Amino acid sequence: MKFDSNRAWLDAMAAVSANRHVLLAVAGVFFLLPTLLSTVFLTDVQTQMLQSVSKPEVFEAIFAQNLGLFLGFGIGGMLVQGVGYLTVMALLSDRGRLTVGEAIMVAFRALPSLIGVALLSMVGLSAAMMAFGVVLGGIVGLVAGVGVASVLVAVAMAVLMIYLSVKLSLVVPVVINDGIGNPVAAMARSWRLTRHNSLRLFGFFLLLMIAYLAIAFMVTVVVVGPAALLLGEGQALTLLGGVISGAISAVASVILTAVLAYTHRQLAGPLAGTISQTFE
Repeated sequence: MKFDSNRAWLDAMAAVSANRHVLLAVAGVFFLLPTLLSTVFLTDVQTQMLQSVSKPEVFEAIFAQNLGLFLGFGIGGMLVQGVGYLTVMALLSDRGRLTVGEAIMVAFRALPSLIGVALLSMVGLSAAMMAFGVVLGGIVGLVAGVGVASVLVAVAMAVLMIYLSVKLSLVVPVVINDGIGNPVAAMARSWRLTRHNSLRLFGFFLLLMIAYLAIAFMVTVVVVGPAALLLGEGQALTLLGGVISGAISAVASVILTAVLAYTHRQLAGPLAGTISQTFE
């Protein structure tokens, strides 16, 4: 089936609009709050690290002292946001009208599958990096030199990462909508659904990313810039920046999840029930 990006976008926005109150509440808990907390607790440490970039010893010391904090917020934030993506997907699924509590329970049951996919993807990407580095880097290095080989390997890895991101982009709706809990099977299902539509999906996702970056930049310039002049540097400005960036990220995450839900629905075909109904 040929992917229709316009149809996926319109259907996704209609679903978000119809259920915006519930979706935004979920987004506030699972997307806005983690971003806000990390901004409040990590900004000072990150500022110290940026100021000490020219002093490797100081930089490493600060990083080592706060390693636990970085790991806690990094891993914890990814898990919380993972539950958020799965919850929104469950609310927008073909399973019928779910309450928020039921959707969260579905998300927690599906979370191990998502973690498995992430781990397998990391292992596969690491193996590919080693293969590229040894084979491609070695051959090109002998012919054109180490510098050219490094650039070529970096470009090849970037292309591979983008390709894999597109091919595995439907893993979340596959896990939720198709009920596939096996990470390998979920990855294989997403790979099959995106077949013959990879370039169209890439173009669609690229346009979404550009739009997100443009909106985030404009909001930052229009809101944070004048606020910085009024508030000056300090916790108030940090908190405002965290709220704005978290809000933008939360809305974007909901829209992206809805887009993936309807992209999956379009390529896989709908199940019983309707995704456009408003839920409680």
